[in-house]
Amino acid sequence: MLRKRPFGVTLLLWLVLSLSAWGTIRLFAALRWWDVLYEFEARLSPLYLSITGAGWAVAGAVLLWSLFSAKPWARTAILISAFLFLTEYWVERIVFETSRANLPFALITSVLLLTITFACAFNRKTRIFLTRSEEHEQPDEITDSA
Repeated sequence: MLRKRPFGVTLLLWLVLSLSAWGTIRLFAALRWWDVLYEFEARLSPLYLSITGAGWAVAGAVLLWSLFSAKPWARTAILISAFLFLTEYWVERIVFETSRANLPFALITSVLLLTITFACAFNRKTRIFLTRSEEHEQPDEITDSA
């Protein structure tokens, strides 16, 4: 029997799906605009953009599978992924990009993303959903028939 997925898990699924879609778009955009990025000597090379895009697309696919399969390690993996994603974003923004006027928006969005991710991952219903085993996964008892 299938268990009903809590709202927190559904929200995490949407966050991971967004991460995966972003990685896929980044990969294909880097491949599509490779010549232009190379010609104008972009600060981030097309190779870097395509590798990180492919990495986030694969990571997103693995995280989606872990949530749909209700793997116990999914919570930890999602928290680590959110932290790595924001770290990569801020390193790219501070080191490689020119300064922008939307710093308050970027900070608020980053904090909001982390808050939602942590709230969903540490929610009691989410934790129970991802750690409880299905009945059919329990080992069968050995019965002696006479």
